[in-house]
Amino acid sequence: MKVKRTHANKSPRSTGQRARLTFAGLSVLLLALLLSLPLGAVELRYSQISERPQIVDIRHAGDGSQRLFLVEQAGRIWIWRAGNELETPFLDIRDQVRAGGERGLLSLAFAPDYDESGAFYLWYTNSAGDTVLARWRAGADPDRADPESEEVLLTVRQPFGNHNGGQLQFGPDGFLYLSIGDGGGGGDPEEAGQDLEQLLGSVIRLDVDPTLDGYGVPADNPFVGQPGRDEIWAWGLRNPWRMAFDSLTGDLFIADVGQNDYEEVNVQGALAGGGQNYGWNLMEGFECFTPNCDTTGLVLPVGGYDHDVGCSITGGVVYRGTAYPELFGRYLFGDFCTGRLWSLVRVDGAWQQEQLDDSSFSILTFGSGEDGSVYLSASGRGVYRLSDGAARDEQPFTLNAGLNDAWFNPETAGQGVFINVFPDQALLFLSWFTFDLESPAPETPATIGAADQRWFTAVGPLDSSGADLTLSVTEGGVFDQSGGTTTREVGTLRLEFAHCNSAVMTYRFDDDGPVGQVPLVRVVPEGVSLCEALSDPEG
Repeated sequence: MKVKRTHANKSPRSTGQRARLTFAGLSVLLLALLLSLPLGAVELRYSQISERPQIVDIRHAGDGSQRLFLVEQAGRIWIWRAGNELETPFLDIRDQVRAGGERGLLSLAFAPDYDESGAFYLWYTNSAGDTVLARWRAGADPDRADPESEEVLLTVRQPFGNHNGGQLQFGPDGFLYLSIGDGGGGGDPEEAGQDLEQLLGSVIRLDVDPTLDGYGVPADNPFVGQPGRDEIWAWGLRNPWRMAFDSLTGDLFIADVGQNDYEEVNVQGALAGGGQNYGWNLMEGFECFTPNCDTTGLVLPVGGYDHDVGCSITGGVVYRGTAYPELFGRYLFGDFCTGRLWSLVRVDGAWQQEQLDDSSFSILTFGSGEDGSVYLSASGRGVYRLSDGAARDEQPFTLNAGLNDAWFNPETAGQGVFINVFPDQALLFLSWFTFDLESPAPETPATIGAADQRWFTAVGPLDSSGADLTLSVTEGGVFDQSGGTTTREVGTLRLEFAHCNSAVMTYRFDDDGPVGQVPLVRVVPEGVSLCEALSDPEG
């Protein structure tokens, strides 16, 4: 049973206006040069952590335990912790899983509040050949699930044995996303990719609050109240075997396996909302799959490759660790057939793709640890941790006064903030300046609220990764003069840090005002070392 629920929007839907801030221009240029440098000097190396040959999903629980959960296609989940794999599986459901080919236990996702609720979700092929979304619970032993706790939430008919695929991911909004293949058979014989009346060939978005009977449909899903299944968030997909959210920006990367000619990476920005049609089976990659296809309204991929260099894409993760700065912010993905690995990154609004390695692996999946380290699974070979030849543990990061600095938006020179963290008071203060036009001439009085300039302040409590702030504007003030000022609350702002030199600012103004998201880095990076020293508990 599904239940429609009304929710306030939990993530912004559109970007605010960006312009230029002249003093940061040099920093923008330096960052752009850094991002566009070739990565030929990065030598990927692979440290094996498990010999299990068919691990199809690699997850962590986000509970601080640093455990990795290795999902075996046959129907078991294994725990890897502190350099060792536990002898007893976390869960064994082989007796209810139909495995082989593209069927089996395919994905695992832990509830955002797993450390309290013990709830996790599985996507698997049942004995009848259909795919099942089910909720399970941890047992009294944190390393063992309760084998009797299954609650089936959704069963999807699978007309063929391939393209069962897909991956479970909780989004930044707390809802559960699931990518589902078109049902298989080659060429989309069910015509599912362009059919909004069935869930095949789509990404669906569900509210899986355990207090509901089954699941709920978020009220801002794009087809609520319109023709089409309410659960659908995005559509036009062939076999989206792996997808992943960027843990910092909230952007969603969907790797879609092609038919004859092209493998593709699609990106849905965190502020875009739902309803994207990625084109299958009208298009494959950038080309028409059906003759004389109408491309109106279709969203083209941002990356990928043709079948001269590979044959089956395996989607990966956006690297947000601290040990390998050359890879920071790059989406890593590979090819199952050839073992090639690529990175994809956006520089000055354009996507740049670069091959990182030509490995010998048949890559099944990627995953991340709680510390930001990246893993891959190779069919028949096992699970490996990626390194660049200087393997070391990811550096710890905690919010501290070393974050106090001037920060700016590396994608444009139009935004800047001054950040002050007060750990003892668990507060963060921020002042945010924007320019709609060029910076005013030096002789121009710096009046707060001038036509070409906006200043805002924000303050709020710290949490483990950032702060939720109340956004205010000061009216009637002039710098270096007193009197005549008033402060008015105008919205809210969320500031989220990835580490000592990367943050994302998401804002929402009241009364249907602008919403948006701004990536931030330091104007002067010398403060990073102080922040890292204060983050190190042994420093």
